[in-house]
Amino acid sequence: MSVIHKKSNSGASTEIEKEVREVKAAGEQTAALLALSFKAQIVQDRAAGTNVISDAAILQSAEVIEYDEYADNHAYNTVGEIIKHNGRYYEIKAAHTSNAAAYPVETTFAYYRLIELSATGTLDDPIPYPETAGIVVNVVSGLYYSYKGAVYLAKADMPNCVYPPDTAGLWQWEKVT
Repeated sequence: MSVIHKKSNSGASTEIEKEVREVKAAGEQTAALLALSFKAQIVQDRAAGTNVISDAAILQSAEVIEYDEYADNHAYNTVGEIIKHNGRYYEIKAAHTSNAAAYPVETTFAYYRLIELSATGTLDDPIPYPETAGIVVNVVSGLYYSYKGAVYLAKADMPNCVYPPDTAGLWQWEKVT
């Protein structure tokens, strides 16, 4: 069996390569526009207070949308903007200028909200209670919370709670496992 190689028309080949580049560029531009549109929808969703766009949708979008990295000494003026820091995604909660003391971590909840998949608060899927002291948590009666390897049932609503579930003498928590 023999293969015969025919020389192609270089003019036609150049035209095809040009069309491929144009199609690729158009696809990249479309993707960039869709990314900007989705980012704007998140901001509008948060401004309206509807929170229709879930954390799961935002995390899934991060597979195809490049969110800006956190920058020190940067004016974050857009509430609802999503940024990335140390591999985690955060939503801007209040306009501010970032600095060494105001970067995305659990203790800067006034400025940033960690984007994460949320637990349902059932015994099988308890809500993780932060182990960092001083974190404010809006505890809801009847939901289960995990803390330091144990699961606790909230016996009362505790808005702005700073007392972890293992605090001695608090009747509002019941250890279940």
